[in-house]
Amino acid sequence: MLGFASLVNALATIGEDVVERLNVADAAKVLGVSEQAIYARVKRDTITHEKGENGEINVFLDPEETNSQTDKQPLDNPLVNDYITALKSEIETLKTHIKSLEHDREEWKEEARRKDTIIMALTNRIPELEATPEAPPDATESVVTDSDTESRGVVPQEGQNRSWWRRIFAS
Repeated sequence: MLGFASLVNALATIGEDVVERLNVADAAKVLGVSEQAIYARVKRDTITHEKGENGEINVFLDPEETNSQTDKQPLDNPLVNDYITALKSEIETLKTHIKSLEHDREEWKEEARRKDTIIMALTNRIPELEATPEAPPDATESVVTDSDTESRGVVPQEGQNRSWWRRIFAS
C-alpha cells in the first residue's frame, strides 16, 4: 500500500514542479514565519502536510510558495530609494543632535559640581564668620541716652560729619 508521502512524491515527479517535503522548523524558515504559524496552518488544514508514524509533521511546499518567500529582493523604485536615503540622513542628524545634547548635559553636570563646591566652601566659612568678635561701634553712630537727663531736641554733636537730615532737623 502506498503512503501519502510516496503518493505526493510520485505526483510531484510527474509534473514539472517539484514539491518540497520539509519538517516544521525548516518550513518556517523557508516561509519566513514562526513554527507556531506552521502548526496553526496544519491545524486549519491550509497547508499540505503529513503526520509520520513517530508523530513528526512534514509539510509540503510548492515551488511558487518557496520562491515567493525567498525572492525578497530590494526594490528598484527610485522613490523608495530616495525615501530610504532621506531617512538615513535624518537618523544621522538625530545621532549628531543626541551627541550634542549629551555634551551639554556633561557641561551642566560639571557646572553643578563647581557650584556645589562653592556652596560647600561658603557653608564651611559660616562658623568662622559667627565666631569673630563684634567690632566696636562706629564713630558716626549716636549715643542713646536717657531723655530725662538731657534737654529735648538737642542732639549731642559727635563730629562735623553729621548727616544732612541731622543738621537740618537738629537746628
